Amino acid sequence: MSRRTEADTPRQPSQIAILRYLRIHGPAARIDIGTATGLSPATVTSLTADLMAQGLVQESQGAANGNGNGGSTRGRPKVLLDLVPNAACVIGVKITINLIEIALGNFKGEIECSSEYSINTRDLDEQELITTLIRLIEEFVEQHKDFSARPPVGISIAVQGVCDSNSGEIIWSPALRHRNIPLAKALGTRFGGIVQMSNDANCIATAISQNTNLHRGGDFAVIMLGYGIGMGLVLNGSVYNGDFGTAAEFGHTKYQPDGPVCNCGKRGCLEAYIGDYAILRDARGLIDLPDTNSLHPSEEQMMDLVARARGGDEGLADLFRHAGKVLGYGIANLIALLGPKQIFITGSGARAYDMMEPELMHGLEQAQVPELRRGPEITHLAWDKDLALQGAIGQSLLRHDENMFQAPTAN
Repeated sequence: MSRRTEADTPRQPSQIAILRYLRIHGPAARIDIGTATGLSPATVTSLTADLMAQGLVQESQGAANGNGNGGSTRGRPKVLLDLVPNAACVIGVKITINLIEIALGNFKGEIECSSEYSINTRDLDEQELITTLIRLIEEFVEQHKDFSARPPVGISIAVQGVCDSNSGEIIWSPALRHRNIPLAKALGTRFGGIVQMSNDANCIATAISQNTNLHRGGDFAVIMLGYGIGMGLVLNGSVYNGDFGTAAEFGHTKYQPDGPVCNCGKRGCLEAYIGDYAILRDARGLIDLPDTNSLHPSEEQMMDLVARARGGDEGLADLFRHAGKVLGYGIANLIALLGPKQIFITGSGARAYDMMEPELMHGLEQAQVPELRRGPEITHLAWDKDLALQGAIGQSLLRHDENMFQAPTAN
């Protein structure tokens, strides 16, 4: 990699690159920052000095340098650079069916504290949703003000469903009865700063992109199974939202044009075979189940179906196997169109992945063009840690980095 000298290096993009490298890789030596970003040692020294003067970066001591014999810890410790955790804080919000979660993240992207609020979200109209969120965020910030002496510089909202990331509008969500809610604008008016919105799958994709233990670079997709089917797509290092802010709606691509009705109102979507509500709908045709809300199945209902399938109910097991096959066909289309390096499958709906996986691979083999079978690595990411809030915080910090270094607008 050729090194750019200080004279020909744009300062603002390079400072942003340094901040983002430190956020992903943690404490690092200047020489390692230069190697990763392509900046010369003199440029790294100059730019990091500016960042330290602004209170964004600080020095810390690393392990002592070895003497070349392997394992020795003699010598001067390395001087490492790290982000200052309390340089800024952001708020992450996640909206799902009857649950609102709020978290506070520091400048390094770490979650300092979080709270959950059980609320009948589907009972809220547009104004009630806005009023409720403002009240909860105000109470949360006041309750946790000891974590940061400064007010949050941004708010990022992860939404279950379809939202326009450009306008910050909830187009449709299973958590709400109303559509087309301009939520980001309302929160921006109240709290100031940058308020942004993304669906939960995109937030998960952001969290994975900022965790080198989960991915190894290159383009990747995250397929999120649950109530519906979502997807986050990372191309050239950034989450892809498309020109209209609603790209990568994988669950609403078609499996069969005349198939079952999807919750979107159309027929034959992948979601109409794989989503929780679709599996519960079909399960009702096989076994007697309690008369509950089949459009919004609970985790307990879905785990009961999984337990019965694993316990020998072949009809239910076939539902999960068929869902796997349909998913395999969808992944074949994704590979043919984009050829990502990795595909992650996660979400609460992956609770039965062990039953789905064999037919997923079989469906993929049936649908895939032989010449494309080199294919990406497909990884099941267990849903033991919800990454959506982590990703929302990451998205807010990415925007804050850019905003800090924007040139002031001329009057």
